[in-house]
Formats: sequence, C-alpha cells, structure tokens
Amino acid sequence: MGGGLTIVVPALNEEQRLAITVEEVVRTARRRLSAFEVIVVNDGSVDRTGEVAEDLSARFSEVSVVHHPENLGVGAAYHVGLQRARFGSLTLVPADNAFHESGVDAVFRLVGQHEMVVSYRANSRARTPLRLLLSRCCTMAMRVLTGCPIQDAHSLYVFPVAKARQVPRNTGYGYHIETLSTLLRGGVGYAEVPVLLNPRPDSSSKVMRFGVLARLMWTMTRLYLSSLVLRRKPDFRQPIRERVEEKLYMRAG
Repeated sequence: MGGGLTIVVPALNEEQRLAITVEEVVRTARRRLSAFEVIVVNDGSVDRTGEVAEDLSARFSEVSVVHHPENLGVGAAYHVGLQRARFGSLTLVPADNAFHESGVDAVFRLVGQHEMVVSYRANSRARTPLRLLLSRCCTMAMRVLTGCPIQDAHSLYVFPVAKARQVPRNTGYGYHIETLSTLLRGGVGYAEVPVLLNPRPDSSSKVMRFGVLARLMWTMTRLYLSSLVLRRKPDFRQPIRERVEEKLYMRAG
C-alpha cells in the first residue's frame, strides 16, 4: 500500500455531489493507502453542503470538516489543508465529482512511490470548449515556466507537504500553478499518470468568473517574469520525470 496522504476536498454549494465524491475518495484511499485523512472545506456554501460534510464526518473517522463563514476560494481551502496536514503528501480533489474514481485510484496508487504525482486528463474534450482552451493555455505556460514537458496543468496532483509549505502563499485559483511551477523549477521529481473525467465535469464549475480568471492570469504573468531571473541561476535543476502507464476504464452507466 502507498504512504500517508492528506486529501483536501473544497466544496462550494455542492450538496448534491459532495457525498459521492467523499465516499469514492474514502473507498479508494482505504484500498490504496496505509494512512490518510480527508479535510472537507465548506467554503462559504449557502446550501446544505455544510450539513452534508458534517454527516460524512460522522460516518467516516478519517473525515474532518472546516467551515469558512464566507467564500474564500479554492486556494484558501488548499492552504487550510496544507497547514493542517498530518501526512507527508497532500492532494486536492474537487467536491464536484469531476474526476472518475479510476483516476483517483491511479493517483493514490503512486503515493509513497514518487515525491510528486502529476496527472493528466486523458479525455479532456469532456470539458466545455472554453475550459479546454483555458487548460491548454495554462499547460503551455507551465511548460514555458518550468522547461518540463508536462501534459496537463489543471488536473489532480500529489505534492510533498514539507516543500509545498515553502512555496509563496497563493489563495487564488492559481495556487496549483504557483505550487507546481515552483516545485518543478526546484527539481522535484515526479511521475505522470492519466486520469479520466466524468461526463459533464464543468456542470457546476465556479471557475469561469472574471475575478478568478484575472487572478489566475496575474499569477501566470508574475511566475513567468520570475522565471526569467531564476533560469539564469546555476542551481536551476531539471526534475526527474517518469511516465506511468495506466489502463483507464469507465464503468457503464
């Protein structure tokens, strides 16, 4: 079985999807991991998300809940989990059940075997055209920033907690861009693995809002400018990359 993992599940008005997401995460983690915790962050929801989260905490001993009185964003939820993490690795799984359980399984299986896991969505065309365009732009920007040929900058990741805590705090949607690019530029080795999206993964997405996109673009611009300086330093290291082949499956129905 893999090593210990802190799993952050940010939830904003996800009363319909939160339970199935956490149930799948717990089921997969119990099968694949030696130890884990699930931190559900109710990020200022105005529906029954908080009640559902508390019910899940009562059902599963590994689940705890953090309630934000107002919406602070997914980056803030990530940093809450990072600060509270009891294990050496951390991942964030959206509460909207966008990722198929087989993909979560593929990522969890690599915990403890690699310092960092970078997944890529094998059926990315399941996204809306606008989200697909945004993802491709971010992925191209990440390749420029880091010099690493990663296939996806908007998927599931497993970060080493100790090193992630050293990354500058970014509470916006660009938290993962900030963390991933910083760790890659620092030479952290990683494994890449494919995952699948469930049908209509963007049906409840809160990403396509002007403020969210503006902060993301500012993060990418700032990181690009800083990379121009970092690449002149002699200690810039290329991380070790390993491609993990994974059989993808999608249950009928």
